[in-house]
Amino acid sequence: MPASCPAPLLVVGHPDLSQSKANKTLVDAVRDLAHVTVHDLYATYPDFQIDANAEQALLADHDVIVFQHPVFWYNTTPLFKQWQDKVFTLGWAFTMDGSASQLAGRKAVVAVTAGVPADHYTPEGSNQATIETLLSNWHATLRLCQFDIQPMVKLYGTAFGLSDQDLNTAAKQYNELLASFAA
Repeated sequence: MPASCPAPLLVVGHPDLSQSKANKTLVDAVRDLAHVTVHDLYATYPDFQIDANAEQALLADHDVIVFQHPVFWYNTTPLFKQWQDKVFTLGWAFTMDGSASQLAGRKAVVAVTAGVPADHYTPEGSNQATIETLLSNWHATLRLCQFDIQPMVKLYGTAFGLSDQDLNTAAKQYNELLASFAA
């Protein structure tokens, strides 16, 4: 793996971060960490014209990548999906012959917010599956790209039931997680 920054790159895929309570709070909780680079995809690419080379260079400059987004129909947001399609290319992000990709060994964290409470994301709940099951495409993509996959960060109830106290606790924990990657 080439020399890169041990600090996290936070790739945020919220369509309007300024209007988001939960995602904005999480991002704001880590903005003051000097070692964290916050990269807001919707602010950078309002026209959806992704510069894959620039994105690949940004990823190559960091050893820890955090992918943050709200859950949209059991998936990521539209621009984030397009970003994956343009940036995670054969020969750069993944290989078919087993050789190391440019992302091999980098740590990856998926951080998601879900509008409904956690009990909806159980086999018995209204979604009849866990959030990990419904977002298994992330795990498969990160595995293909040879990332060192870290535990998923999940914040439930962002539209229904999340108290300000619980949101503040989650933001503090998010800050601590991203701060821990500086060591």
